[in-house]
Amino acid sequence: MPTPTRTDPKKAALRVAGLTIINALVFQEQLSRTNRRVQTLARLRSRSPLRTALIDHWDFIIREIDYVPIFELGVKLLQALPSAPHVEQALDQALRTAEKVLARQAALRHDLMGRVYHRLLAEAKYLGTYYTSVPAATLLLKLALAPEAWPRVNWESPEDVARLRIADLACGTGTLLMAAIQAIIDNHVLKSADKGLSPQLSDLHRKLVEQVVWGYDVLLSAVHLTASTIALLSPEVVFQHMCLYLLPLGGPQGRLGSIEFLQGPCVTVGGYLFGPVPEAVHVAPKGSVVRSVCLPDGGFDVVTMNPPFTRSVGGNLLFGSRPASERKAMQRKLSKLLRTCRAKANTTAGLGSVFVAVADRPWTLKPGGRLALVLPKTMLTGVAWAATRQLLAESYTLEYVVVSHEPGRWNFSENTNLSEVLLVARKKSATDDDAGAETCWINLSRNPRNVTEALAIAHSLKATRPASFLGAGVTRLKTNGQEWGEIFRLPWRELRSGPWFLGAFARTDLNRIAFDLIRRHRMLSKPVPVTVLRDMLELGPDRRDVHDGFTLGKSPTRYPAFWDHDSAKVRTMGFTPNAYLAPRETAAHGRPFRDPELLWGRSGRVLIAERLRLTTARVVAGRTTRPVLGNVWWPCSPKGKTGVAEEKAIVLWLNSTPGLILLLAHRTETEGAWVEFKKPSLEEMPVLNVAELPKSCVGQLAEAFDSLKDRELRPLSEMDRDQVRAEIDRTVAKALKLPQLDEVRELLAREPVICLTA
Repeated sequence: MPTPTRTDPKKAALRVAGLTIINALVFQEQLSRTNRRVQTLARLRSRSPLRTALIDHWDFIIREIDYVPIFELGVKLLQALPSAPHVEQALDQALRTAEKVLARQAALRHDLMGRVYHRLLAEAKYLGTYYTSVPAATLLLKLALAPEAWPRVNWESPEDVARLRIADLACGTGTLLMAAIQAIIDNHVLKSADKGLSPQLSDLHRKLVEQVVWGYDVLLSAVHLTASTIALLSPEVVFQHMCLYLLPLGGPQGRLGSIEFLQGPCVTVGGYLFGPVPEAVHVAPKGSVVRSVCLPDGGFDVVTMNPPFTRSVGGNLLFGSRPASERKAMQRKLSKLLRTCRAKANTTAGLGSVFVAVADRPWTLKPGGRLALVLPKTMLTGVAWAATRQLLAESYTLEYVVVSHEPGRWNFSENTNLSEVLLVARKKSATDDDAGAETCWINLSRNPRNVTEALAIAHSLKATRPASFLGAGVTRLKTNGQEWGEIFRLPWRELRSGPWFLGAFARTDLNRIAFDLIRRHRMLSKPVPVTVLRDMLELGPDRRDVHDGFTLGKSPTRYPAFWDHDSAKVRTMGFTPNAYLAPRETAAHGRPFRDPELLWGRSGRVLIAERLRLTTARVVAGRTTRPVLGNVWWPCSPKGKTGVAEEKAIVLWLNSTPGLILLLAHRTETEGAWVEFKKPSLEEMPVLNVAELPKSCVGQLAEAFDSLKDRELRPLSEMDRDQVRAEIDRTVAKALKLPQLDEVRELLAREPVICLTA
């Protein structure tokens, strides 16, 4: 089934309504197998009209048995439908569809309905809701709830386990909560077996659903599916209540859903699946009664989330599902809330950064509790995510990082191709000493495709002692002859002080080389004189500013440009201007006006790629014959003692293997091989310190640039067979007295993000 594009909200609502009815039918059939008072679908089909029969029977289940969260919304939907032949036909088809689903019992235990829901949801981009794959959720929660990480919990005792509190503040269809329940059940079964006890599964499951797991979302349909997801694990168990809440979004008050937990442990609640909200009630200033839901006393032991990701750039899609008038008010309220609460979050990174700050509040997560998160991979190195990294560095021990390097499966959510990462972090208490704490880093070359594979990886991780990153060995993650990737461990103190670029490469050895270059200024055990790029070059305006001051000219002007990056045409390091710019006289619609002369004053001859597709790109930096501006290139002008020869040496370095490793370590990875290079990251990137090199050495590098600048480079994916790049590396190695770089270049060429082969 293809993923739908954004359509009429009415169509999206009809799709979700249909799924809700089918979901209730599936649950009814499952329930009929353990409760004789519940009719089978086959028996129900014999009754006519079908709409009336369903309403009557679901009302009976609600009154006499329970399962209000599952059937009440279904009844309301059926009551909204007219008594008509086409409705009867549609309901008959829904019954047949439910029977087909029921034929695949295994799928029901792994949130099948959630997967369908997110395929049907046409507004995913604007809601920022992405569905966590079941294997990813399984792996993440197995790591977060590993028994050895919770020594004070008697897993064999349902009463002791019931003291845990686990939340998803953006629960969607409940995949992460379901994975948490299954991880706890696994712990209970294993520990009970170890002590010769019989597992108490029904009692445990009731306690997990009624007391342990808490979910919040802004979509009623999502909360409904969460309830059915966790209830389907044991349909024979009758639950008196569930801690699942609908929170309002938008409206006259500009409600922000779970984000409002930033300011305190109680927020206005929009709905509760078991009738009236049982929590706190207070009187608003105008005399109206407002019902609130409060977090459990002391906060949660685990907060797990795949939070909304939408960013505040590119048209500002924050709260993009709401009308424009509401959205602006909500954005203003969010900015004020972040400011007054002094939250470590940046909305440029998106709502994901905000949700992490919400999870960190003292009333949300206990000291010693854990975050188990699915986040965009840009969180590891992105400038906009610096506040979130700082939050984790100051208050947490990062226990696990999982990155997928499998081509085409960079993600851990099923309805996106965006690169993602799994994180488990433990919140420190006032008495914690994390001096010896270590982070386990997992670079997967193969992303698990099912629960069995995810469980195998989790088991292998538990049984494997990873090699020290600061040492020399490589530990490959294996299960039953299948290799999943490489893992290593390193002291948390070594990681937390800067961007977490150790997911840049699938191979441990390449990550070590990048680490040595960035932190120790060494390459293959030899010193390399490097400094941050901003000491050598000043980066010019970005493409947005250029467009605010110029239009693309149709005839020559005194403002030459190097426009676009067609890898079929950009084949050499020597660039020639290929376009001209015409200065604007007035601002473009909806944009500020930029002074063309000020922009032109920041033009330069050195150009560094602003974005690349690594599989096809040949050149990452070049030098033009004249100063230019660009739309997908950063123009760079010299600073200090950087002259013509120094510029040429820097361009040669950037296209060498050490230069490429540093550049790729500082990339912002959007979707696998499609990457960007943000200005602040580039400015802090180590680059060859040509100011410290002897003039003869600079001259040697500049001469090599002149002799090679017009020779064609192969695509990066063919760098191991590229004679020109080999000559660049030989020149750099000779000038800097480094060992030969051929083996490193060959290793880099085999990186999955470059060659698309795991």
